[in-house]
Amino acid sequence: MQKRDICPFYKNGYCISPMLDSPSDIVVSANRCFKTYKTCRYYVDQGEEKQGLENFQQYEKIDQDIKFYPKISLIQEKIDSGCEFFQLMKTENGFIASCKILNRIITESQAQLCSKYWQTCPLRRI
Repeated sequence: MQKRDICPFYKNGYCISPMLDSPSDIVVSANRCFKTYKTCRYYVDQGEEKQGLENFQQYEKIDQDIKFYPKISLIQEKIDSGCEFFQLMKTENGFIASCKILNRIITESQAQLCSKYWQTCPLRRI
């Protein structure tokens, strides 16, 4: 199956359509997400198709809504990384870090690795 036969909002078993409040696996079905996805009520035609990292920019808001485990992801002190894909976000109880390449929240220990060894990116090896 070619990439153009798959809905651009289908990712790892979840629908990440901008029409949904948060990613959902409830609306995912093989009949809908492959080949005939343009008939889905959650499909939004965005004109020119973007690829790679350009595609990430339109989903950045959704990433903010994803829940995380505070016991492993909450960072008490502000840390920095030289990596352009590292993002630190303030929460009520501290900070959380995310990796734009992995497209997810990373744990405190992974954030520390990213801060120290960002040139060799230890997270992509995990």
